[in-house]
Amino acid sequence: MKSNYDFSKGKQGKKAKEVKTSKTFRLDTDVLEWLEEQGEKEGIGYQTFLNWFLRKAMLSESSIEDRISKLEKTVYKKRIG
Repeated sequence: MKSNYDFSKGKQGKKAKEVKTSKTFRLDTDVLEWLEEQGEKEGIGYQTFLNWFLRKAMLSESSIEDRISKLEKTVYKKRIG
């Protein structure tokens, strides 16, 4: 093993797009089947679809007050109209 290395001509490697964490969890059979169907419709695997779906929900998360207000506006419009 050398005591010094010359990295001046080295190329920087590609950065990982995302770091994935492996976690085991259980899904109901009908939920897994739905994920697989939706992933197939989108042309992606069910795990990729699940990650996209959860990220979408996470980023659009609002407070309970905001959700109730939105629901009340929707219901109120239907009662008037």
